[in-house]
Amino acid sequence: MTDQLAVAGDGIPERLRQIEDRLAIQDVICAVTINSDLNEPAAALACFTDDAVIDYSSVMGPGSAGVPVKEHRERLATFLPGFDKRQHQVTNFQVSLQGDEASCISQSRAVHFLNSEVWEAWGTYHHRLRRTDLGWKITYQRADLLHQIGQHLVPLATEVVANRSA
Repeated sequence: MTDQLAVAGDGIPERLRQIEDRLAIQDVICAVTINSDLNEPAAALACFTDDAVIDYSSVMGPGSAGVPVKEHRERLATFLPGFDKRQHQVTNFQVSLQGDEASCISQSRAVHFLNSEVWEAWGTYHHRLRRTDLGWKITYQRADLLHQIGQHLVPLATEVVANRSA
């Protein structure tokens, strides 16, 4: 019972602080996907620290491991906006807190529509996060692909983006 009543330096009970942190971590992870789906890349990028690293090698190939977040977002901009609609869902969060650092494993489902076809991917996210003056920020994000269908649509979406730019 004393652990539940322990009070942090700011007067907030430690258990309440942990709950707030867990919710904030879930919120920032979800904010990346919702802002991506709403075609708000700057808002998605704001969820990361400047030195964040991305590993999407299981989805996009070996050249997508250890990529700086800004470069990763630039790569996504070459094809994601080519889809008519997108919806990412993230759930089943397993958060581990270690002071101002945290890690989280979660499950994801991403659905991308192009004309009457669908690219759908299921996977597991692995995040590392850091508490900053602006709240929790992602320092590392890895997507482990479990299964996908319709991946042939990615080059078509890339063409759509290229044609818009031409």
